[in-house]
Amino acid sequence: MAKDDEDGRSSSTVVRGLRSTVGRESTTFGFSILVTVSFGMLQVTEGTPDVGTIFLFATGAVLSFTLLEAVLSRGFRRPMPQHRSNVLAVGTSLNLVSVLGGLGATWLAGTLLSHPAVWALAPFLAGVVYLLLESLETALGERVLTGAGDEDADDVEP
Repeated sequence: MAKDDEDGRSSSTVVRGLRSTVGRESTTFGFSILVTVSFGMLQVTEGTPDVGTIFLFATGAVLSFTLLEAVLSRGFRRPMPQHRSNVLAVGTSLNLVSVLGGLGATWLAGTLLSHPAVWALAPFLAGVVYLLLESLETALGERVLTGAGDEDADDVEP
């Protein structure tokens, strides 16, 4: 295994690339899993969708991010800050919670509603629940690192 220097950087380009990719893509990876299992869940509760219903599902999944980005960026006029990678690593290591929470929202919508609109509503709700739980996981990561003495854990890049 490659050694890390005093700044935590690996001397191996492969290890550096892996650390960068995993750190940058964890939220995306969790959301991809959520969308896949949510589709499967709705297929179990609602049956096999037709082409139009699949488009509804895709629309609902995308709108969760779009609407939250619009609100949180104040109409796309403010930058979206990013926590440091070590805070994100702690937070996204709990992706199981956010993925299962989003899947639970899908199951609930699919169980309570029997209407074609559930194909748009369920992935939207799943995405919102996922993002809210992912945000709590990141906040927990910040608290854990602050408690461990990391004075920069609450720093975010604009």
